[in-house]
Formats: sequence, structure tokens, C-alpha cells
Amino acid sequence: MRRLLGVGLALLLTCPSDGPTAPPVPPPKPPTLEKVNEDLLAKAALLMDPLTGQVLYAKNIDDTFPPASTVKLMTALLVYEKTGGRGMVTVAPEDTRVEPSTVPLRIGESVPVSELLRSIIIGSDNDSAMALARTISGSVDRFVAEMNAQATKMGMLRTRFANPHGLPGQPQKTTAHDLMILFNSFLTKPELRQIAQTQIYNLKTAIGLQHMRNHNKLLGVYPGMGPAKTGWTYEARHTFAASATREGRELRLTLLKSANKWQDTRLLFDYGFANLPPAPPTLLSSSLPKTPKVAPTVQPEEKPVEVVIPPEPILYTIRRGDSLTTIARRYNVGVEDILLLNPMDDPDLLVPGQILRVPVKPRVP
Repeated sequence: MRRLLGVGLALLLTCPSDGPTAPPVPPPKPPTLEKVNEDLLAKAALLMDPLTGQVLYAKNIDDTFPPASTVKLMTALLVYEKTGGRGMVTVAPEDTRVEPSTVPLRIGESVPVSELLRSIIIGSDNDSAMALARTISGSVDRFVAEMNAQATKMGMLRTRFANPHGLPGQPQKTTAHDLMILFNSFLTKPELRQIAQTQIYNLKTAIGLQHMRNHNKLLGVYPGMGPAKTGWTYEARHTFAASATREGRELRLTLLKSANKWQDTRLLFDYGFANLPPAPPTLLSSSLPKTPKVAPTVQPEEKPVEVVIPPEPILYTIRRGDSLTTIARRYNVGVEDILLLNPMDDPDLLVPGQILRVPVKPRVP
């Protein structure tokens, strides 16, 4: 009997009990051009191969839209070209008056230019952009004038900057085509390129060690995701300039006025890599990016959007675990009502201790 039990146990251990192994699930098919046209949410988009200059996808690339924090690509580029990333910045009172700020600076402290460059590229901090602009050019107005002069020199013919951080106020605009020109120039600087693909950085200021996480949620998640710069305001919606590399081939895209830049980015890069033709042998030894040659057309000036802000909003201090949805529900207002008073690069990234202005819902008589 003991021997029979042993034989039976051996058969159970060696014989499969679930039948034949299920066949592997095939990978999803890459999106077609029709799928991209149907699902793309951005009002304007450009996808290109920087090796050949070939445009793989284009949508309304000469239409103007607010750039939001992609403006900081020009701020960083101009600062780097004038300083090489060297020098110190002493924070002045006017540098700290822009809101919101993800990396609060203390008036009178001195911070290296290199650290503030990381602050605006990784953390998209607005105080840091103001401090850099004022220090490098003597005043923010002069720095903005230099930004616009540089844009014209680079061929960004439909771009107009109004500040170094991208928050609304005075009207500013760019196009998907112009933003690609700027992004290509930004990526020619190896130090800036490396910063733009840094996922986490600890910035030491007078307040203490501040933990910065890159606003690019696809970094370390989407295969091949490289340097990028995010942007978001209520008026601009999602804006983005991003690079991704697979099997030694790089693609770059720019997005403006998107409802969801993460979805659009995956869609366009998946389409681009699936339809990327082999590089000509003569180009394989050269990696210099080329800007797509697209002739711009003249468009009328955009009018600034007028936003009526309710008086005396509630000042709310963000706590750990808060989201815009929970805060809006708590005060019986809409999420977009809060965003009207609190423009931010990424509405999903709330920093504990940050102050939000929450509108008071008017009473119905």
C-alpha cells in the first residue's frame, strides 16, 4: 500500500494537471495613421526623426497656442549659453512673488546657477526661473526681450514670450513647429539634455534638502523615454516636448493644447517607431538633429483670455494625500474652478504645504 501511494504521488508531481500551456499573448499592434488621427487629443502636434529631418506626423503645426512651462526650455537654453551653467544667484524679493512655486527660495540666499537650472528643468520651479532671468540680464523684462530676440534668430517666427516661466498673465504663444526648433537647440547642450532626463534630484537650498521628481510621468515607464519638458496651465492645457530612443534611433515630438499629453505621447511614439524607415547609410555616422523645413503662414495675433476671479478665495494648505478632486469636493466647487486661480504645470502633483486659493461658490438667491 505504501508503495502504491508513492507511485501515485510521483505521477501527480510529474503529470501536468492544467492541460496544455496557453499560447503566448501577441503584442498589441502599433497604431495606424487613421488611429492616430482619430485618437490624438492635442490641437497641434509634430513628430520627427532628428537624424534625417523627416516629419512623421504633423497636425496644425503653425497654429499658435500658449506654451505653458515649455517656455522654460528657452529660459534654460539662454541662461546656459550666457553662463555655461556657472556662477551664483542671490535671491531677491521679487523672485519669490510668482505663484505657484514647487521649490520655494528664501530671500537673500545664494544658489548656484547649475542648481537653479535643475530646478526649472526637473521641478519646473517658477521662483528659480525668475531669479535666473533677473540675475543673468539685470531684469526680467530685459531677459524676456532677449528670449524673443533669440527666438527670432532661431527662426521661431510665430513665438512670443512674455515671462521666463510660462504662467499666464500677459499673452504668449508658440507653435508645434517653433517648439520643435527650440527643443532641438536645447538638446544640443549635453548638460541640459542630461538634466532633462533626470528622474529624481535632491536640491539643497536655505530651506533644506528639497526632493524634486521630474514632472515627466513617462520617464522610466515608457520604453526609451528620454529628455523632455512638460507644461500645464488652465488656458494652455497640456503642452510637451519629448524625445524617445529605441534601437539607436531617436524620435522627437511636440504637443500643444492637449487634454492628455501622456496618452498622446504614447500614441505618437508608438506610431513613429513602427513606421520609421531605415536611416540612409550616409546619415548613420552623423547624429546632428535637423529642424523640419516648414514654411510658416501669417496668422492674426491672439487675444488674451480674460478670466474673472471671484473675490476673497479660501486659502487652503495642501496636506499629504490631497488631490484636486478631493479638495474640490470638500468645498463643493469644480476642479477647473480651482485651476483658474492656481495655474500649475501638473495638476496631479500637489506638494504638501503648498497654498491653494479655493474659490467661494456663489450663493444662488
